[in-house]
Amino acid sequence: MNHAEEAIRLITGDRNDSYGTPDQDFSGIAAMWTGLLNTRLTSPITAEDVPLMMCALKLRRQAHKAKADNLIDAHGYLLCLQWMQTGKRPVVGNQTQKPAHNED
Repeated sequence: MNHAEEAIRLITGDRNDSYGTPDQDFSGIAAMWTGLLNTRLTSPITAEDVPLMMCALKLRRQAHKAKADNLIDAHGYLLCLQWMQTGKRPVVGNQTQKPAHNED
């Protein structure tokens, strides 16, 4: 399994089960970051800012010490951003697409 496929497996399985959909999770994180940084910001952090900043964190760590985990997570954050922007849940290979929001 390549890094992108592993990232899809994680964000549509374990990550989604543990934290909710990217929209739900990143909206909450954005609100918390905005609250923590409110005296320094000119506008609120958005849910779409979160995966970009988390990807930047993973790339910085990768630049310091290469680890597959950093690349898999960076893929995952970008896939979450794409999912949020398109409403299309990522799938591996020839799987059929599942609904954008997990109602379980």
